[in-house]
Amino acid sequence: MARLRIRIELSRGGVGVPLGKLASVVDETQKFLHMLAQDIHIGSGEWLGFDFDHESLNFTAEYVGPVDPDQVRAFYAAFDGTTSLRRATIGQFTKITDALTEDELIGFGLYDSDQGPEPSEWRCLSRRDAARIAEEIKLLLKASGEQESHLPAVTDAGARLFGRGREEEPTLEERLARVERRVEQHSTQIHDLRSQSSAAEDSFRNLLSAVESFCDQATQQIERVTPAALPAPPATADVHPVHSATPRWGLIAAGVILGGAILFGAIWLWPVRSVQSDAPRVVTAAPVTAAPVPPAPVVTAPLPAPSAKTTTRSGNMRLELEATEMAWVSLTDANGNSLLAKALAPGDLRTIDIDHAAKLRIGNAGGLIVKLDGKPLGTLGPKGKIREIDFQDGEFKITSPN
Repeated sequence: MARLRIRIELSRGGVGVPLGKLASVVDETQKFLHMLAQDIHIGSGEWLGFDFDHESLNFTAEYVGPVDPDQVRAFYAAFDGTTSLRRATIGQFTKITDALTEDELIGFGLYDSDQGPEPSEWRCLSRRDAARIAEEIKLLLKASGEQESHLPAVTDAGARLFGRGREEEPTLEERLARVERRVEQHSTQIHDLRSQSSAAEDSFRNLLSAVESFCDQATQQIERVTPAALPAPPATADVHPVHSATPRWGLIAAGVILGGAILFGAIWLWPVRSVQSDAPRVVTAAPVTAAPVPPAPVVTAPLPAPSAKTTTRSGNMRLELEATEMAWVSLTDANGNSLLAKALAPGDLRTIDIDHAAKLRIGNAGGLIVKLDGKPLGTLGPKGKIREIDFQDGEFKITSPN
């Protein structure tokens, strides 16, 4: 005899769920399953729950009543968008997410065979997906001018209403893995930026050394072309002192060379100064030492002392998360962007750098150790309790959400 089963999972990996949320999700899901069964003319059997896991809300709902393989295939076909459904059925599907938060997903597992131990395919639903489905229903009804009808589960553009939502996110696990990959990519980009900044500072240091070496060589050249002071001839009425032009032209040539070197260095350093580094680093140049110059009528322009370049990092914090029990964590930045959303198994360790402000939500406060810049935050709460930690410029505040 054919079996009709649906695997339902909410926040896989979490520990505990508020009773109000549990009751809402189960009630709205039961109504949807009954309405979907009516649309494909299965009958008026009962749905029973089996195979409960010791997690937040994970169980298998099985239809108890007469059903044949064709009806089972028609039931699953609704999730692939190939079965016409009532507008009320699709609307009921969107109500399942009323009690969910923005970062929660509910998964529906479809079994490939009557005896399969695990679902072969998954369909995920979030509050964002539900809002998109409701909007597409309004557009379809407005285009057709009908108030009540059977609607296909796909629009003319081919967007799925009862489907994966996005083709690149076929399962709940892959959706979470995609978020983790994005976080790793951002970490790699930050590391590359720091490497480029370090290389730019090394180039700046090498350029300063080259300018200093050039100035030393210019000073030595000036000394070579400048003759020692000659004794003045005896003053007579018919004899006038003769001034040599060679030292003067040597000084002019040296001054031109030195000015060109300074101008070249300024042009070369201009793009380097625009590079910002996240790591504090101080670059100083060794003082310019020049050989003593013998007394001579030599005019030299003072060399500008190279200025030190200092870059600082303010507001950055480092979080270390270590799970001692199974715990669900969600980390968002000050703009609400997700930095981490994952179920941590015992022994898992995550290290994340955050900037200025962030919020950490924990599904099992007693099963997680949190360190801020290497210092433990202490006891976060009892096991199985939900806690939120707000981080702001090196400070933190632990709260218990309603």
